[in-house]
Amino acid sequence: MSDMIMNYFDDITFISGQNLPECKAVIDGRFQDMFNLQFILSGRMYLGIDGDEKVILDRPAVFWHHPKHSYQYGPASPVKSWHHHWVTFRGPRGKLLMEQGFMKLSPKGFVYVSQPIAYEDTFKRLLELLEKHDNNNHPETVILMEQLLSLLITNKMEEVMDSMHEEAIDRTVSKIRTAPFAEYDFAMISRSMGLSYSHFRRLFRMRMQTAPYDFILNCRMQSAAKSLGDPSKQVKDVAMESGFSDPAQFSKLFRSQIGLSPANYRRTLFK
Repeated sequence: MSDMIMNYFDDITFISGQNLPECKAVIDGRFQDMFNLQFILSGRMYLGIDGDEKVILDRPAVFWHHPKHSYQYGPASPVKSWHHHWVTFRGPRGKLLMEQGFMKLSPKGFVYVSQPIAYEDTFKRLLELLEKHDNNNHPETVILMEQLLSLLITNKMEEVMDSMHEEAIDRTVSKIRTAPFAEYDFAMISRSMGLSYSHFRRLFRMRMQTAPYDFILNCRMQSAAKSLGDPSKQVKDVAMESGFSDPAQFSKLFRSQIGLSPANYRRTLFK
């Protein structure tokens, strides 16, 4: 490979790294003159920075070491180990990656990983190249290191977008609760949010623990339940108000949402 290409990547030096399926290390100190990127794939560990309150990491997460901070970590009961990946590095590019990349992701000093398998594959490939001690692999190793940052940035951007979408979903939910019998075109609502319907439906379900149309049905039946409290209305009248010309179908759906038939529900109101 030409010297010109190699020189492009020579502003970062990799020192060491390991993939430890059952890490039990207990650390209390700082790493001088180097940066350290660490990834927990599974297991359970505690993490503290500069002696502050420790947090428990019990799902895939990335954390990092900077020479100006001290770090405390080790296994957290009841689990006695965790699957750990780490790599140490230094140099101008390494400093840039750490200070303007990883450390900008979270003031807490760690971030959770939403795609742990992809992250592990990238980290493992980087460590495999380091083990070969072949300078010809250095450019690819640098690129993999930057991919480890890129994956987290992408994850962070998705979290921001999901937060914006959650606010839009909350507004839709509020409208449905206020006017449950209005017509709602979720395909159109999805497009207005820049989402496919399947993505919108997934986010709605995550937010409300139910699918959009099931949520509407529940709101309509809750409204119908209130109407059944009016003794001047017959069940068939409430069914018509709720958009059902067939009282039997209304009764079936009411029972699925409220747990009682309309008639039995009304009896509980007028005992």
